[in-house]
Amino acid sequence: MGSTPPPMPPAVVHFGKFYFPEVGGIEAVTASVAEGAERAGYAVSVVCFEGDHPVARRETVNRVAVVRAKQSLNVASQPLSLDYVRRALRAARNAAVVHLHAPNLLAALCSLWLHPHTRLLVHWHGDIRNKGLLGHVIRPLERRYLQRADVIVVTSEVYGRTSEALVPFQDKLRVVPIGVPDPAAIVEADGHAATSRTDAWESQLNGRRVILSVGRLVPFKGFDVLVNAASRLADDVAVVIVGDGPERAYLQARIEATGLGDKVFLTGSLPGRQTGGTLHRLFQRADLYCLPSVDRSESFGVVLIEAMAYGTPCLVSDIPGSGVNWVSEAGVSGATFPVSDSAALARQAMRLLDDPRELRRLGEGARARYLALFTEDMATKRMLDVYEALR
Repeated sequence: MGSTPPPMPPAVVHFGKFYFPEVGGIEAVTASVAEGAERAGYAVSVVCFEGDHPVARRETVNRVAVVRAKQSLNVASQPLSLDYVRRALRAARNAAVVHLHAPNLLAALCSLWLHPHTRLLVHWHGDIRNKGLLGHVIRPLERRYLQRADVIVVTSEVYGRTSEALVPFQDKLRVVPIGVPDPAAIVEADGHAATSRTDAWESQLNGRRVILSVGRLVPFKGFDVLVNAASRLADDVAVVIVGDGPERAYLQARIEATGLGDKVFLTGSLPGRQTGGTLHRLFQRADLYCLPSVDRSESFGVVLIEAMAYGTPCLVSDIPGSGVNWVSEAGVSGATFPVSDSAALARQAMRLLDDPRELRRLGEGARARYLALFTEDMATKRMLDVYEALR
């Protein structure tokens, strides 16, 4: 008499835009959730666009099956192609759960064609904002797929409560804060990488107090606010901005025009902190982390919890309706300043930097808040609980 074969693991298919090695907050969250579910016994795959590669392909990344579709064009930061639609629907054919990372126009369309028994989890990373006519055109689609969703995951209660698109769907919301790996483990695993090459600008940080800021160089990130504030900072304070994007030339020109070339450094993209390389060293070196974003498009600020994991106090713009001021709590893990107010940013930065005891207290508070709320293991468990509730 033959033995009964083991049951097939439940399949989870992620609909995303991009995936590792593409870098970004949503990409990091997608990879963390996918790998965590795979370790828990789920059969996990990710459908995404191919990024910088010229052809569609399939591969396995850290035991997660990744299906990369070819891009045909890109409109307002939305990649488009029929190849994505075909691959997404094929991958979802036998899925127990489709995990849709929003905003993503094509993924939203695909969700409307899923089998009725397939459970749909919409991971709401942020509202669609500042898209002009395109934003108005896609509102009906947005309502349709949110109606189709079985559950909507938001990263903070405040963002879910204040999102206009989510107001009619409050009963579907589940709060799952993002989590990141503990840098203590990164040091233990990859400490040898800290001896990698030193960039020329790094030597200019010696003996100086450092304000670090990391992100894609796009308007809503507010890096121009930080650059403008730099002229009001003490001479021994250096500002390091890590990242690349369409605003880089403008920011560099602004730095040169204001004579801040020896105070503000645009490094471009740097190796991820998990490799123990340059960005890891900068997080270790920073006295203060600054998030100068100017718009609710900054819904959570993953990089804040990365800084907090290092025990670095955070100086955050006070964006109404965003989750950033919940992530880093004023007086506990850092301080705030009014949106777009360069003078206030500089005043708060110098107040903290000139008070080592307060800076140390906030750094300890940042590390404690990370451990209490934002570890990767906590985030994975919370998401697995959502999956289990859908089965």
